[in-house]
Amino acid sequence: MGITLDLNNLKAGLSKRTIREQVSQRIAAMVQSGLLREGDELPSERELAATLEVSRETVRGAIQMLAAIGMVEISQGSRTRVIGTIGFPSADRAMGEAGTRRSAHQVYEARRLVELPTVRLAVERIDDAGIQRMKRLVDAQREMTNDPVRFQISDAEFHDVIYRAGGNPLLAEFLHEMYSFGLEFRRRVLVAKGAVSLSVQDHIQILDGFERRDAAAAVDAMENHLNRIHRTTLEVMHA
Repeated sequence: MGITLDLNNLKAGLSKRTIREQVSQRIAAMVQSGLLREGDELPSERELAATLEVSRETVRGAIQMLAAIGMVEISQGSRTRVIGTIGFPSADRAMGEAGTRRSAHQVYEARRLVELPTVRLAVERIDDAGIQRMKRLVDAQREMTNDPVRFQISDAEFHDVIYRAGGNPLLAEFLHEMYSFGLEFRRRVLVAKGAVSLSVQDHIQILDGFERRDAAAAVDAMENHLNRIHRTTLEVMHA
């Protein structure tokens, strides 16, 4: 007697595993880039699911995968905590392929040269779903002013939405790399009183340009945001 293969269930299972693996890799990348560091507590499953727009079951499975390789520790009754990068190659996001350290000015200049034109493209090409995604992230960020770790995860998603909306995967990948440089210093900036609130206000202005489909306004808002990020990062580096 032959075995009947249920292709619909198989496809659903494969899709589910793929999403779980993608979320797992995304969280792992946050650890590798310095966005999340040893000792940090992850947001709750509900918060992560809302930020990444996946199910809580998917988040739970992704975290279990990371726990299995020793990257995070799951504790009953408390938040999951980052404990290391076991199982993943180490990555110094401030270093280039040739081992040359990227300066804050190099990163700032590269982001301005590439990110601002990408914002213009994104305003022209983004669909209504993309703008609603940005709005949901900004609305949630208003409640994160005292939670820098959670804000940084949401901040990365906000910028990634814009990068992808530009419609050029190569530019999106490059900008994602540029965003990752200097995160150690950005963490130190964001723990300062009022720092997250300032970034949220920047995001509100950027979102306003997108909602009005006003490319010039969105670019100006992003330029102001990048200028402030550069200025405050330098202040921390030279403190």
